[in-house]
Amino acid sequence: MKVVLISTMPPIDENKRIGEEVNALGDEFIYTDLRDFTLEIIKGEVKVKGVTDIDADVVIVRGILQSIKVISALVRQLRSRGVKVFDNNFLEHEYSINKVTDLTKLAYKNIPVPDTYNANNFEAFYNLAKKAKFPAIVKSTKMGKGASVYKVDNNDELTELITEFEESEKKAKNYIIQEYIPYEYDIRALTIGTEVFAMRRIPAKGEFRANFSLGGDVELIELDNEAKILAIKALKAIDMTVGGVDILITKDNKRYILEVNHNAGFLGMEKATGKNIGKIFVEHAISNSF
Repeated sequence: MKVVLISTMPPIDENKRIGEEVNALGDEFIYTDLRDFTLEIIKGEVKVKGVTDIDADVVIVRGILQSIKVISALVRQLRSRGVKVFDNNFLEHEYSINKVTDLTKLAYKNIPVPDTYNANNFEAFYNLAKKAKFPAIVKSTKMGKGASVYKVDNNDELTELITEFEESEKKAKNYIIQEYIPYEYDIRALTIGTEVFAMRRIPAKGEFRANFSLGGDVELIELDNEAKILAIKALKAIDMTVGGVDILITKDNKRYILEVNHNAGFLGMEKATGKNIGKIFVEHAISNSF
């Protein structure tokens, strides 16, 4: 069997691991980097090297963050040709990786999330922050790894932040305000189908964000059944089967889904657990391709 991985991400180690596990299964692996793809339409025929000329049994789509709509159309064409594709259901919403969209889907499925507010103008932020109560969290609707996440303790700090946004010509609709959850545990639950792998993220001294990329630490943690079910439900609400679910657990054991990472890495979790998560992902992708 021939398996092709399509991505617009750099050739990161996760993609290399996927190739290793495809080969370990005895299958042929091809990596197609579409960061700088060239499209040609000649006499009505669409040509994109690495896509329209694909000869594959299964195509895995992972990390299509550039030229989303065009590549989505190309992948749909692959399916129409009978090529099986695993895209983690991203094509169903054309990679709408947006925290407002995701939080809305989670809330509609009665999954607990922090109180969240969004508006099209910064002037409304003052009233929204009052509803969220200080300290409040202001974060980008699209950025990840703790980037563009701010904690404001009062109106003066909010004004200072809004002024910075306006001077940088940033738009209010691209930010949300959330209530601050005084958590005891910040959990990253990497979920693949019904398999859940978890790490506790510990913030660096003086930092409210627990992201490893911001100097935080991590430790393995065994989730209880309730937390595992919550992680799987959160992914289903977003209409995915693979993702990183961030769970906050308070001292009184309340659980909140902070967000769902659409393209979570797995190498760190693989090293921490000693489990072959690359193999689990590849087998899941192949068996759930259509």
